[in-house]
Amino acid sequence: MKLWTPPGTDLGEFAPPDPDPMMLKMIGGFDDNGEERPMTYRRLKEVAQDLVITSTTPEGPANLLDDAREMFAMSFYRYPMVTGSAVFSIFAVEAALKLRLNNRDNFQANIQRATQQGLISAEAAEAVDAGRQIRNNYLHEGKRPQWTLGQAYPAIGASFRLVSERYPEPVGPGAG
Repeated sequence: MKLWTPPGTDLGEFAPPDPDPMMLKMIGGFDDNGEERPMTYRRLKEVAQDLVITSTTPEGPANLLDDAREMFAMSFYRYPMVTGSAVFSIFAVEAALKLRLNNRDNFQANIQRATQQGLISAEAAEAVDAGRQIRNNYLHEGKRPQWTLGQAYPAIGASFRLVSERYPEPVGPGAG
């Protein structure tokens, strides 16, 4: 059951956060009549739920991916969190490669090793290395790229896919 709250009502400490002004300028898709829908937290949350975390993903990368998914939706309230979401998804790729390769090498070395072992393609390695550079700028220098949702979501999705391809769902008899 939802309770209607009259506009302008002071909810005090129970008031929800205000949307980021940047998000209020965006549309949340189109309805069946082709009319613009407003951007909302719920719409971002629904989009983020399409980012798959497999049941076989180890706990560390799974936690990072889950945080990235939540941060994407929370960017409705603080727009720069969308790039934080992308960085967390890159952290998950780094952790997944370390676990899959069973070593503690740095991220760049693990990208090279994963490519040499055929775990990722040269194209994927190039994309992951670009993510690594974004991660380094964010982590070491506090530099956050200024991305639109249209730029960030594909990057986040690519990280989720890369991890899920390293840790796919089991198939066949007795799977799942």
